[in-house]
Amino acid sequence: MFFSKDRSLYKLLFGIALPIAAQNLLTFSIGMADSVMVGFLGESYLAAASISNRFFFIMMIILFGIAGGSNVLIAQYWGKKDVDAIRKVLAIMYRVILVLASLFFALAQFFPRQIMQIYTNDPTVILEGVRYLKAVSWGYILYALTNATVMILRSVRSVKIANILYSISLATSIFFNWVLIYGNLGAPALGIVGAGYATVISRVTEFTIILVFLARFEKQLLIRPHTLRVIDTTILKSFITNVTPVIANESLWVAGSTVVSMIVGRLGANVVAASGIEGVVWQLVTVVLMGLQNATAVIVGNTIGAGEQAKLKEYTRTLLSMAYIIGPITGALMILLRPVAIAFYPNFDPATLELAKQIMFNSGIMLVFQSLNFVCLMGILRGGGDLRFVLIFDVVFLWTVAIPLGLAAAYIWKLPAPVVIICLRLDEVIKAMVALWRVRGNDWIRDLTQI
Repeated sequence: MFFSKDRSLYKLLFGIALPIAAQNLLTFSIGMADSVMVGFLGESYLAAASISNRFFFIMMIILFGIAGGSNVLIAQYWGKKDVDAIRKVLAIMYRVILVLASLFFALAQFFPRQIMQIYTNDPTVILEGVRYLKAVSWGYILYALTNATVMILRSVRSVKIANILYSISLATSIFFNWVLIYGNLGAPALGIVGAGYATVISRVTEFTIILVFLARFEKQLLIRPHTLRVIDTTILKSFITNVTPVIANESLWVAGSTVVSMIVGRLGANVVAASGIEGVVWQLVTVVLMGLQNATAVIVGNTIGAGEQAKLKEYTRTLLSMAYIIGPITGALMILLRPVAIAFYPNFDPATLELAKQIMFNSGIMLVFQSLNFVCLMGILRGGGDLRFVLIFDVVFLWTVAIPLGLAAAYIWKLPAPVVIICLRLDEVIKAMVALWRVRGNDWIRDLTQI
């Protein structure tokens, strides 16, 4: 392991990573509050909400690809202090995001049953999932615009607003879940539909806050409607060339993730509910890793954009060393928190809770390898502009290793659900080895601002 003696690196790293980790913790808390409060309605309701949110997850990951690909360009332009070019990238990005979010909203409104049937054949879960999906999808477009803006602000090191935004959103979500799910303060008890509407209210709150921030307080990019009006053809060409691989990466990955969800969904409602519990804990324990990943991408992109090649290797070795330390700690936390996690679901079948504990143990082991992928693939290599390599190796092992193994484990070998789920994640081990090999060379370093 290697740690730089450059104090400015640590100041920048913690200045970006810790606020992002806090933001992810707040985002996790919103998801956990929804999960626990819906969980009190019963296992089928939690399974329905979890499956419905997998459709949202598809949109979220593709949006992450659009905003993440834009971030790679913006981080490098920020290193050059070219704010005008950043605004031109944003003009394109927001248009693409609006189209995509509108498409997902339309699908959720007009084809909710067909969406649920992709993931499960349980009639009760499908019925409740349809009701939840139609309600919660009213917030999709607002979420897309807000989240993309928050991600862009990270690239120019403006991260504090996200914590204010998600703190208020958390309080709003908990309050309206309490009111609308259970019928408090004279409101009707809407059950799972109330959880959907509470989420929409939170999205409206988030969008309002980000609009006020951009209009009154944001002083670096000065984003205004007139600055986003014109599409620059040169920047458009660069956007298509450099952002398309990231979008393709996330789209192919999420397609594979959908197949994984279909496999898990057909193992039974109790497996879906147990996976939902594991997913909540996973979000909690990975908040620091997510912060490190995002900070790594920004630091690497800024360093390349500023032309400071001498510092680049020193910085990347230090960031990678941190992944070696944080990964095992994160995995251990996943395992240690199992009793605490299942205590939030006292009305669940004991067999479901035992299944959740087994899945969380396996997930804790895999986090050692996932931590390296967070920092190497999505941090160093993507931030360094090595977008096509990340596209190929992030997706190819999912489709050629994880999915075939998972299908065989579930339907040919008839293995227990926890074993099936770990088979579906074995690609993380191979990706970690390949990513480490790639980072050791210099072929991944690309200045994407050279048009």
